[in-house]
Amino acid sequence: MAPISRLLLIGLGCLGLTAAATAATVDPYQRQTLKITDHAWLLYNNVRSTQPPFEGNVVVFEQRAGLVVVDAGGSIPSGKNLVAAIRGLSDKPVRFLIYTHYHGDHNLGAGAFVQAWPGVTIISSAATYANMTGAPMAYINTYAHDYQGMVDYGASALKDPNLAPDKRREWQHVVDIGAPMVAGYVGLKAWPANLVFHESIELPDDMAPLHVNFLGKANTDGDIVIWAPMQRVLATGDIVVNPIPYASASYPSSWLQVLDKLKEYEFAWLVPGHGTIQTDRRYLERVQAAIADIRNQVAPLAARGMSLDEVRKAVQLTKLQDEFAGNDAWDRAQMRGFFLDALVSNAYKEAKGEPIVQGHDGG
Repeated sequence: MAPISRLLLIGLGCLGLTAAATAATVDPYQRQTLKITDHAWLLYNNVRSTQPPFEGNVVVFEQRAGLVVVDAGGSIPSGKNLVAAIRGLSDKPVRFLIYTHYHGDHNLGAGAFVQAWPGVTIISSAATYANMTGAPMAYINTYAHDYQGMVDYGASALKDPNLAPDKRREWQHVVDIGAPMVAGYVGLKAWPANLVFHESIELPDDMAPLHVNFLGKANTDGDIVIWAPMQRVLATGDIVVNPIPYASASYPSSWLQVLDKLKEYEFAWLVPGHGTIQTDRRYLERVQAAIADIRNQVAPLAARGMSLDEVRKAVQLTKLQDEFAGNDAWDRAQMRGFFLDALVSNAYKEAKGEPIVQGHDGG
């Protein structure tokens, strides 16, 4: 996930409000540690993946000579918390930091890694490097302002006596963590990779060898996966996000092929970009079915010459909202903003032969 512009749609309203955020007593960027298996840990933000701050999962692999970390958190305090957590796991240095993709919630904490381990090698795909050194990353200059707008909207929404209880619960959470959350996005800097590859790169080791692979365009044009065959751990970045998938500037047809390739790995644990570890292929199949459903609806409508607005009105989305979000009003809104609306737009572009471009709205 990343730029907040689309995430703000979950408020179902406009910004420009001025309500002040309530100070929080907890650190919204704190991390919990879960041992996945020998030489592999998950560092995760202790909120639901549909709750701000939208912090990506971080995976730590222990190799003989040092540590390999997958993703770096999405804010300055997040990066510092991750460094502290990693030092609590091992005295070994972090030798490699791998970005699964360019969305800032997976890499804007990297400055703390560079400070703690000046010799760290940062790895990404060539497309991710291009995005992080180009226009798509420009949104970080307004990230704090955008999140403050989200907090302000939440404070206003809470004044509505008719607000659905599910949304009240989540907007209260946003307001409660507002001040420290926004502060975490002030003064951000992108830290692009210093080791870039196009298809694959190997990090050999006798304890935890790693295979880093670009399988095709999916959630972004530069997604990579990290496979630890001895541990049978597969880290996918935002190719997989649960319980609500993310699809902002995604590539539906290629994404389906990438999900097929993920199912070929003999993983025991699949670590998504956000959300809980998966131990089988059922969620992959659900996401595939959802993408295929949208494509199958959109393509014939686009072929008939319908505009995107007309297509949006014609497609049937309620069934997918029910399947992924149930009756939770907050999650249903996020299912539309994070996944369905974006996927309809991207499927339409593919059907019309129009380019899908990474950018501010696509994160």
